This record gives sequence, structure tokens and C-alpha cells, in this order.
Amino acid sequence: MKIQQIFNELVDLNDTNYRFHLAKPSGKYIPSEALVYSKESWLGWQVYKGNNKNRFPYPVKYIFSFAQLSGNEFIFGGIFEILDRDGEEYKVKYIDKYAELIGRVILTYTGANTRGTVFRPSHILENSEINEIYKVPYKGEKFCGIENINHTYYQLKLIYDNKLEDWKNVLSNIKGIYLLTDIKSGKFYVGSAKGIDSIYGRWSNYIYGLDGGNLRLKELIKEKGENYFKENFKFSILETVSMSFDDKSIEAKESLWKEKLLSRKFGYNKN
Repeated sequence: MKIQQIFNELVDLNDTNYRFHLAKPSGKYIPSEALVYSKESWLGWQVYKGNNKNRFPYPVKYIFSFAQLSGNEFIFGGIFEILDRDGEEYKVKYIDKYAELIGRVILTYTGANTRGTVFRPSHILENSEINEIYKVPYKGEKFCGIENINHTYYQLKLIYDNKLEDWKNVLSNIKGIYLLTDIKSGKFYVGSAKGIDSIYGRWSNYIYGLDGGNLRLKELIKEKGENYFKENFKFSILETVSMSFDDKSIEAKESLWKEKLLSRKFGYNKN
């Protein structure tokens, strides 16, 4: 589907007044998460000028903004009007046009320039199409598969805060051994999920309680602060077992993983 079929009222969509912004991850910051989190956090992705030149030079007045979901797929994040170019950042504001489509329209970009983030409308119209329109706004990534979970605290908190059912349905129905990795120090914490809510319930203790009741993590957070945990820990699953697996067998597997990863000697496991 052509872009013009969805945004058909934008008769002045031209290379003079508009630029398309296809926002992509920058380090640990992910644009689709900012879009879901709040209007203010997503607006912050539009104000950066660039190091050497303006990304949206005069007389460009409007930013047609999208956030990368994965690969060449981007989700509509709204239209921004540039109010001021003075200072180190642009001053911008949301405009009302197509606000009901924010978080719903999925654009596929097929152009050769895969590294760029700012494009003239003529280039986007020639090298893109709309391939899906969600019934409800995007609230976070779809469940990625157990083996692909390697998520930051903030990524998981977004999933928990928005109560994404596909994640909850899977993680509430598997027991197993999980891994917390401190990406700054390289240290591991190995844990097990045995309760009725399984991994989903166990991880909620970290998302909303941070230390999960673990002594060494409590000590770490007391020493370095809550933001250290939030900014430096990633979550993954080492092994899953059926819901009928008994607790003692799970604990034996947990102990074996601690031995393999040396998480007692060099990591955050106390026992």
C-alpha cells in the first residue's frame, strides 16, 4: 500500500517542507521503547541537531517521524512541527494530524541507504510502502521466543508495565533456570523459577523490587544505587523444564549452572 493512501491529506508533503525521520537505536537507547513509554520521551528523539550540520535545515518545517521495530520495519510516531532552530537542539511540538495512527501504521523501507535516518519525502515515497495497520497502538515488542530473550531491565519493564499477554502467557507457564548478567562487570547471577507463576512471576520481583531478595544483589544496589541495576543488567533463560518438574530437580539444575558459570566464585550467587 502506498503511503499516500493512508496519509492522503498531506497535499504539501514535499522535499521543501518535510523530512522523514526513521529513528534507529543509538547504543542502548531504542526508539520504539521511547515511543511506547511517553510522548515526552519520544519527542526527545526529534530534537537532536547532529554534530556537523542540521538534520532538518531551513526551510524544513515538519518532521514525519517513525521508530524502527526491526530491520526495515518502522512504526509511525507522529508529525512534529519545528518551532525554533536556535541553540543546541531543535524546539519541536506534536501536531494533531493523524494522531490516531500513532503506533499503528507500519512502514517498510526498501531503499539502498540502510544507515541513514533522515530522508526527503520523494525518496521515502519511492522506496517505501505501508504493509500493516494495527487495530490498537503498539505497546511493546511481540514475544521473541525463549531462546531469543536477552533483554535489558528497561525492555522487560515496558513489557510488564503494559501487561503484554503473549509474554505473560509463555513465561507464566514455564519453570526453569534464568541468568542475570551485569554487562558492566561481566558477573553472573543464576536463579531458578519454581513458583506457580514461574519465570514471569519470578522476574516481576526484579522488575519492581530490583534485588529479587538476593543478598549479593541487595549489597550491590546498596553500594552502587538502583540505577546501576536498571542500566546494566540483562535477563535471559538458560534452561526450561515442564511445569510438572519437581523443585528439588530444578534446584539441582540451578546448582549445576552455577558451577558451569562460576557464579558463586566470581558472580553474585551466595550459595
